[in-house]
Amino acid sequence: MDIKLRIRTLLLTLGAVLLVGAVISFLGSDRFKSPKHSNYVQLEDGWTVSHAQITYSPDKLTESDIGIANAGDIITLSKVLEDYDVSPATIHFRSILSAIDIYLDGDKIYSFGWDYVQDKRMLPKVQHFVNLPDGYAGKELVIIFYPQEKNAFSGLSPITLGSLEDITRTMSQNGRLSLYIAVFLVMFGVMLLALSPILIFEGNHDLSIGFSGFISILLGTYILCFNDLFWLFSDNPSFYTFLEYFSLFLMPAAILMFLYTARQIHGRFITMVLGLTNFGFAIITAILHLTNTIHICHFVTILHFIALVEGIYIIIFLLITVYKRYRYPDELHTKSMSTNMLLLGLFLFLGCSVIDIVKFNVMKFASSGEVNASINFMTVGALLFMTCLVLNYFFHCIEFINESNMKKQLEGLAYTDSLTGISNRSKCELAMAEIQGEYSIISIDLDYLKYTNDNYGHLEGDRLISGFADILTNSFTDASLVGRMGGDEFIVILPYVDEDRLQRDLDCLNDLMTFRNGMEKHIKFSASYGYATSTDEKIQDNVTAQNVYLLADARMYKMKNAHHKQSLGRLYDDLMKKADKEGGLNET
Repeated sequence: MDIKLRIRTLLLTLGAVLLVGAVISFLGSDRFKSPKHSNYVQLEDGWTVSHAQITYSPDKLTESDIGIANAGDIITLSKVLEDYDVSPATIHFRSILSAIDIYLDGDKIYSFGWDYVQDKRMLPKVQHFVNLPDGYAGKELVIIFYPQEKNAFSGLSPITLGSLEDITRTMSQNGRLSLYIAVFLVMFGVMLLALSPILIFEGNHDLSIGFSGFISILLGTYILCFNDLFWLFSDNPSFYTFLEYFSLFLMPAAILMFLYTARQIHGRFITMVLGLTNFGFAIITAILHLTNTIHICHFVTILHFIALVEGIYIIIFLLITVYKRYRYPDELHTKSMSTNMLLLGLFLFLGCSVIDIVKFNVMKFASSGEVNASINFMTVGALLFMTCLVLNYFFHCIEFINESNMKKQLEGLAYTDSLTGISNRSKCELAMAEIQGEYSIISIDLDYLKYTNDNYGHLEGDRLISGFADILTNSFTDASLVGRMGGDEFIVILPYVDEDRLQRDLDCLNDLMTFRNGMEKHIKFSASYGYATSTDEKIQDNVTAQNVYLLADARMYKMKNAHHKQSLGRLYDDLMKKADKEGGLNET
């Protein structure tokens, strides 16, 4: 790849990254936020927390260290509410894999999840919006969490109080960057999947474009689910909690199958096996979950380990691929720029994902709790990854076109007669081996080639051959092949059987030879020919292109012999006239 193309590629990549950064910065600014219409309070202090027979009063609720909440635990939060000058008032908080009961001065005002417990289904991750009755000031609010899974959650969600309108607007504004990126990724993925049949069957047959769309949809879906953004569209937390896990579990399989179909990585067989194994893992865990055998949340730690190991494997093999393509360009061509884009995208995405995975596990098992975890790095990494995938496909198409053109050029050199520019003997034999349907073959022999070479030299003989090839090409414009079998032997293959049409082409051949002869001083264009068709009765017992050609060749030699006799006759007449002339002179 020349230096100019490298510079353009670098500028294109930097431009794409800067554009993504500008979009992220613009959407992340405060200029989109709307003012609140009433008080909006985060209830951080004044709480009493009870868990595992321990009761304490934290300075801040979200900094409470309750450890890991497991099935069978009961976590109780209690607080006397003040007058916050909000009416009607709503409290909002988030729960993970837990049933919930809420009391106000001993009266139950809200309950969630017991139908799941009764059916032994997995409790979803839920955003709770609980309306408080008028006169809540001075009353004790009690929120009880009943975790239903092992390692269900750690940490306590922020609890806010305000009007329902302000709460939902604030949540939407805080999640708008993730929402925009996720919706873009889903729409972009759907567009790629819709276009993939056209690009696959009409383009370079690259299946990776379909997997690119699948990856984009999975990334967008996971971002929507993890950030609880589906609550903006539907009220089915059980479905989008399962969708969060399932899209996460399918992601490694989709990335590995993309790498396999893109043919841009060494160890493709191992990559395919790992991709299919990951796909099977995702399907099996989904079946176990849907049949209530083992809930899908129990496989997250295993998935994190698998993803980290496979991520290291992918990076290593991509680095090996890039190194070998730079080290052995003649052997592996120069298909490195598309791989570099893929490598850059994977580095960015895996790096951002590793940060969020490590942060998630640290917060869950050793810090303030997973309820405060985010995937902001992964969200930005996903957008950068898809940007690099688009650039990867763009460069991959360029490389494919270059390889196709090079292949055509090499095939042209291998199958083209160097003197005439028409098909050589190898191409003619290949065409006869592959021909199907009804067809006609004309065997043609150029006259006077030896005479021209002997009397005027081989340069004029070459001019006779190349000129005759031009005449053939212009005469048989509807031929599927015009070729030179060698020396003064030519062949024309017509993709039809039509005597009248064939005769018109032969008449055109004779007319063009006559026309060219009037323009020449030394050389003379003349040819003997014979033709046969695939429907000829003489070869119906064994119809092959070779037999059709042999029959045409035999008929050509009949004309050749006739031309030869005519030439001998003209030569005898010329000699007799010359002798008579010389005898008259001697008598004088």
